[in-house]
Amino acid sequence: MRRSIRKRAGLACGAVFASAAMAVSTATGASAVTTAVAIGGLGTPDMHEIVINPLLGGKLARENDILDGVEWPAEAKRPGTGQTLGQSITVGITNLGTHFDAAFARLEAGEQFTVVGFSAGSLVVNDFMRELANDPDAPTKDQVKFILVADSSRQKLLNETSKYNPQYDYTYRPAPQTMYDIDVVTGEYDGAADLPDRWWNFLALANAIAGGLFVHVPMMFSDYEAVTPEENITRVTNTLGGTTTTYLVPTKTLPLVQLLPFLKSQEASLKAKIDAGYSRNDDRLAAAAAATSTARSLAAPTVTNEAADEVADDEAVATVQKISTDSDAEQADVPAERTSSKPAVDEAADDDEAAANEDAEVDAADAKADAKEDAEAAAKDDADTSAGTDDDGEEGADSGSNDSAAAAGDTDSSDGSSSEGPGSSDSGSSE
Repeated sequence: MRRSIRKRAGLACGAVFASAAMAVSTATGASAVTTAVAIGGLGTPDMHEIVINPLLGGKLARENDILDGVEWPAEAKRPGTGQTLGQSITVGITNLGTHFDAAFARLEAGEQFTVVGFSAGSLVVNDFMRELANDPDAPTKDQVKFILVADSSRQKLLNETSKYNPQYDYTYRPAPQTMYDIDVVTGEYDGAADLPDRWWNFLALANAIAGGLFVHVPMMFSDYEAVTPEENITRVTNTLGGTTTTYLVPTKTLPLVQLLPFLKSQEASLKAKIDAGYSRNDDRLAAAAAATSTARSLAAPTVTNEAADEVADDEAVATVQKISTDSDAEQADVPAERTSSKPAVDEAADDDEAAANEDAEVDAADAKADAKEDAEAAAKDDADTSAGTDDDGEEGADSGSNDSAAAAGDTDSSDGSSSEGPGSSDSGSSE
């Protein structure tokens, strides 16, 4: 290959200038020359140094002496209307090989150059790495590093299978197995490289489409190593010894909210639904749901400093109410003779009334007996008087006898009334 021819020519020329090079390096010190070879995406047929300089937060400019852009068609037209994506990539692989050889030729011992593919340009780099796997003169692992930005072929949606796209005349294939270290940089929700693998989640799909506008290009200008948290970084080493480090650059504001700002108040709930469209979030969402459930079950009312006095007052009131309630309960437990005097008074009144009724009955019986005795005595007196009188006296006696009988009858009537009186009184008392 070209790299083998270049190396043999380099040996011949190197013998001529070996002495001079040694003298110069000894006097002034060797100066390493490293290169960043970059290939852009669709619509970027060439990348000037001015364009490459700010990319990745200036990382390429800081770490390399030369910023070299690769020319390629950078088109993805339908077959028959221009360069298809497949045709553009074929041309891009050839041109990248030329720039790759030049960067390798400038490389000093112990140094490393970098190859970067942006968006569709990363597809060119992937296919170029497949060719390097069959090149015995390819650089060693320590001599070159690859960076793939917004690589659409490394999505879980493709399920690690080859898939031909007739519209682009290109076959998407699983990532190549290579001995080289690769940084894969993907902007979260970038519709060109981070489509939801659960495509039926319409909300996540709509957000990713918006991400193609608000994430895809802006993410290329950020220093991915500085802005990506460790939990968004994964490292996988294959059987050839190459380590692929994937950086999922977080997006602060949902692209859908950037597109429709009136959704800002609902961003938190939208994010949870959108994240559910990516299986990579399953563990995190499950953990968050469990944490939320636990927090709710353990949550207790908190008291602010401003409300401390009010709470203290409420506690004081509650204490007073409790004491009052306890006091009422204690009084309820006191025996009847201590807690109420009215029942005892009523019982005493009933006893006095019963005793009065009993005395009244005795007096009535005595009065009746006395009246009877008086009547008998009066009758006897009348009988003695009538024995010594004339007819007028007899009439008087008869008259007196009748009066006595009437008196006796009145007495009996009085006795009956007296007897009923106590009974009536007793009945009223009982009621």
